[in-house]
Amino acid sequence: MKAPTRRTPTIPMPDLRYVVTTSRRGDPEFATRARRWAQRLGVPFVARADRGLSKLCCEVGAEAALTVTPVRVGLVIPAEGVEYFYHPSMARTRIRNLRDGKGDPMITAMALQPGDSVLDCTLGRASDATVASWVVGEAGRVVGYEADPLIAALTMEGLAGYEIEGAGVQEAMRRIDARQGDCGEELPALADDSFDVVYFDPFFHETVEASQAMQPLRRLGVHRPIPAETLEEARRVACRRVVVKQRVGAPATHLPVAEILSGGSSSVQYVILK
Repeated sequence: MKAPTRRTPTIPMPDLRYVVTTSRRGDPEFATRARRWAQRLGVPFVARADRGLSKLCCEVGAEAALTVTPVRVGLVIPAEGVEYFYHPSMARTRIRNLRDGKGDPMITAMALQPGDSVLDCTLGRASDATVASWVVGEAGRVVGYEADPLIAALTMEGLAGYEIEGAGVQEAMRRIDARQGDCGEELPALADDSFDVVYFDPFFHETVEASQAMQPLRRLGVHRPIPAETLEEARRVACRRVVVKQRVGAPATHLPVAEILSGGSSSVQYVILK
């Protein structure tokens, strides 16, 4: 099986105007880290100077601040009361359910087995990728692409350093090969049948999750339908199946559908393309 070709993605200017800063203490170590984050993301670094984030953003004409602190790296949008930082979401609960024999709708839709390979084209916070990585194990492979540079950077940081005990979740996180890139641009560069499963979980036009945890991700992420040509490329790259998570009642794809499985609630389903 041919490995995907690594390419250095072009980092676009963000739609959200943000700067990088530190905690109020502004320790030199974290100021250095913050400058590296700013350089990585192509946005300005601004010294905190003991200012509140609302005041800092107002004074520099930014909507948000990516703060590098001893606790974590996270984005705060003061005017909206929104904070986004990496965490594995429901991955641990889902993995425990699998370990206890309760199953998982996404894994069922993928027909995933140990040793399989998965390409997650909409990585986000990598919760789905973490569950997939746990199932495929050390012999398998999970590669994930996230189009938004900021979400991608925070997810990569979290997968590499977030600590969580129990159920093999942390080990599954560490095995994920997370990359920044648009799947519409990356898929054409991959060989036929490069992965067993290609997976999409695009943002829904109407939120399904009741949890407030999704709101910051929806604020930052890339919102657009999956182009037909991207799904066609996914069918070429997947040697077994393409799985698309969607809201029940969403417009039907023009591509042949092999099966539609319930996502465990009345609102979500998994579409398996032929």
